[in-house]
Amino acid sequence: MKFFRPKSILRLILTGFALVALPLIVALLITTVSVDRLVTQGQSALMQSVLVTQGSQSLVEAIKAMERNARQYQVLGEKVLYDVYVENHSRFLDTARSLETLEISATQQTQLKELRIVEDEVYTVLATYPYDAQEVADALPQFIDLGLIAQNILVDSQQLITSGVERMQRQSGKVKKTLVIQAAALVPAVLLLTIIFVFLISRPIRQIDRAIHRLGAGEFTEPSNISGPRDLVQLGDRLDWLRDRLLELEQDKTRFLQHMSHELKTPLTAIREGADLLSEKIVGDLNDQQEEIAGILHENSLQLQKLIEDLLNFSILQSRSAELVRSPVDLQPLIEEVIETHKLAIMARHLQLETFFKPVSLSGDRDKLRTLVDNLVSNAIKYSPDSSRLRISLSTDRAYACIDVADSGPGIPEEEHERVFEAFYQGKPAARGPVRGTGLGLSIAREYARAHGGDVSVVKSNHTGATLRVVLPTEL
Repeated sequence: MKFFRPKSILRLILTGFALVALPLIVALLITTVSVDRLVTQGQSALMQSVLVTQGSQSLVEAIKAMERNARQYQVLGEKVLYDVYVENHSRFLDTARSLETLEISATQQTQLKELRIVEDEVYTVLATYPYDAQEVADALPQFIDLGLIAQNILVDSQQLITSGVERMQRQSGKVKKTLVIQAAALVPAVLLLTIIFVFLISRPIRQIDRAIHRLGAGEFTEPSNISGPRDLVQLGDRLDWLRDRLLELEQDKTRFLQHMSHELKTPLTAIREGADLLSEKIVGDLNDQQEEIAGILHENSLQLQKLIEDLLNFSILQSRSAELVRSPVDLQPLIEEVIETHKLAIMARHLQLETFFKPVSLSGDRDKLRTLVDNLVSNAIKYSPDSSRLRISLSTDRAYACIDVADSGPGIPEEEHERVFEAFYQGKPAARGPVRGTGLGLSIAREYARAHGGDVSVVKSNHTGATLRVVLPTEL
């Protein structure tokens, strides 16, 4: 993120967890508040309905009691009955006032007002006239109307409970719908935030991993370019510092190889010339023992020359200055030429050479292809036991030329099939030879093959020993 760069990976992780958890916490709070509000409203509505119903029931009972007391008073005329009527009248008024304070419908308010007016008229008549007066007798039938009105209020109160339940159901439906919409929006948001922060956390780690792999593979030209938290960016800077140091060391190694190779060629030339002078008896005749020593010097000078040439070729490859000079190349004469240069070594080891050649031409650098084949053949000779077979074949496979070089030596373990092509890596030592190799021959061979668009690999075969195959495109 360009506008958000935390100082550490830990802070980035904590920030990610916080932002992912925040919508969940907000949703939980909204859900809690909505459910609490729904429960509170339901409880309030239910309590109001219960109180209205109880008040309405009390009104009905109070009217019945007043009617009973008034009729008994009208018949018997006892003051005690009138006093009981007055008490019930007071209970009626208290209940009516309580109902007026509750949340009742407009119809119930009208009915309650009408109920109080009619009841007040009856109460006034009973309080004004004697028990046996005609006015009292005329007023008593109004209790029937009072009972009907009170019964209507009770019925409306019961309907109020039903409507309250329905209202709660509608409200709960709205809350449920809101929660579903909230969840539908919340899940993608949380997933999106999770994906974003997983990317932000894993991206610099992947970049560091790629940078380390490049360093391990010897690729020192590309910088690390780590983006993300500052501590990982600083780690990327340290990797760049390490890359620069490794690049300097690689350049120092290449310069050392170049200088040493050139420096070694001067005394080697003197040794070879001296060995040639002795072998050709220019300085005088030699006895048999002296001729053998001169031959040993000549042979080992050739081996040293080969090692120095490998070092020079490797230093050229490392400096990336090697360029292909392409021209049409016939592979069969080239391979036969390489075999001719190793003829003395093959005869000295009493190797049985088997060749199978199919004429193949391609466009390539003849000198580098010759070096490629020479390195494979010399490697096969070095690891071949005396009096064993050496097989070299040239064939085609569709648009590719295949060169197989197989020895009868101990072979290459499967776990080392790739390592043998690493620079300076040496497997088991050869059975013969006083001069140990540099471990560069196969590495140079693979580099030259890949420069031509092909490759060199160890292949399995039915024969004993190791078989190395060169694959090169044949298109000119």
